[in-house]
Amino acid sequence: MSGKSTRQERVPAPPDGGYGWGVLIASFFIGFIIDGCMYSFGIVLPDIKDNFKETQEKINLLSSLNTGFLFCSGPIVAGLTNQLGIRPVVMGGAIVTALCYVVSSYSPSIYLVMLSYGVIGGISTGCTYISSLIIVAQYFDRLQGVATGVTMAGSGVGAYAFAKFSQILIESFGWKETLIILGSIILQCCLLGALLRPVPTKPKPKIYEQNLVEEVHTFSGSVLSINEVRHIQKKNGTGSLIIGILKEMGNVSLLGKNIGLLFITLSNFFIFSGYFIPFLFIPIRAKQLDIADSSFILGLIGLVNIPSRLGFGFLADARFISPINLNTLCVIMACGSLWSYSFLNTYNLQLLFAVWFGTAIGGLNCVTTPYLKDIVGMENFSNAMGIINLFRGVGCFLGPFLGGIISEKFSVVASFVYSATMFSFGLIFAFLVSFGIRFGLFRTASYKAANTNEI
Repeated sequence: MSGKSTRQERVPAPPDGGYGWGVLIASFFIGFIIDGCMYSFGIVLPDIKDNFKETQEKINLLSSLNTGFLFCSGPIVAGLTNQLGIRPVVMGGAIVTALCYVVSSYSPSIYLVMLSYGVIGGISTGCTYISSLIIVAQYFDRLQGVATGVTMAGSGVGAYAFAKFSQILIESFGWKETLIILGSIILQCCLLGALLRPVPTKPKPKIYEQNLVEEVHTFSGSVLSINEVRHIQKKNGTGSLIIGILKEMGNVSLLGKNIGLLFITLSNFFIFSGYFIPFLFIPIRAKQLDIADSSFILGLIGLVNIPSRLGFGFLADARFISPINLNTLCVIMACGSLWSYSFLNTYNLQLLFAVWFGTAIGGLNCVTTPYLKDIVGMENFSNAMGIINLFRGVGCFLGPFLGGIISEKFSVVASFVYSATMFSFGLIFAFLVSFGIRFGLFRTASYKAANTNEI
């Protein structure tokens, strides 16, 4: 038997347990650290603004660039994990991200901070965070929804813990020392990444004999089977990898072939244009309202993410309600919380907003994978997820920047109105997709509901 045929006869074998639970725990803590630092960065921004004496829109570019490049890094992460494996990409990304935090603290110019924290840090953060989600998807198949919910719940715990922790660091040391300390914590993801050993493989079933490549469908794209990856490495090399990444980043042809995907992509673009506004402007608004503990408000958004992600992950697996309708429900909840924000002028009402908004975005983040599979089918899932993340990244880049301009020209509350408007546009397109799937307009041939009575 030839070496090539031998390589093609091995496919990933998700154990749905076993060492997968160790991988799940490691990925949980990676999300805890990475997202904790990212979501609490709004607490550090006012001090950076005062230090460089820049406008709010320019300061917001730091978060815009970081989150934008994180989402757009999906094709890069997929290519690197195919070429190098998940473990070294996670570890290398953690090292680079930690260095970016430290370099940013010593940068004499805001533009250097944009480059180190925003651009390079965004891509390296994606390498660590997205890769950790990829390997969870490889280790879990039947329990993928619950496993994803547990992993991403680490983001909620981190957002809660790091919000208060960052506030304490700022008050005790200042923003430069805070970034250095956060960078040293991010470095611990290198140790966690060392625990992410490759998923075991099994002989390929005969049903797949005609397939040239068996794909593991994940959040950032497809990761080829381990042996096939080694073959591609030997055959194509780094040059072909780079060309493949660039082609994947620009491949949006599927949008013209699937109206459901087009609408849900536009929905995600608008939603993520307003997604990070609360994280950036709640500390500023709290200061205007003489609320001393704004960090707890931000932390509470992350805290309620935990039961929200787990709950919506369970519902997405059980299919009592279809994943796309769960998504639409979450967008409705988010819209309601954002449109009401201008009337929430006390500490307790701000906490109510945190619970309401946090529950909504927790669900949004948990149902993307299942509803995309319903809209485009498994054969197009990888390409569709890459497109979604690309448009999310563009939205994340534009949203905080435009929100900063609006807050400077009008008021902080006006930036929340902008966020609510963006979510409302996203709701229109989400509703159209829900309507289309409900009446069979967007379903692919591969779509099969687990429960024929699902809503």
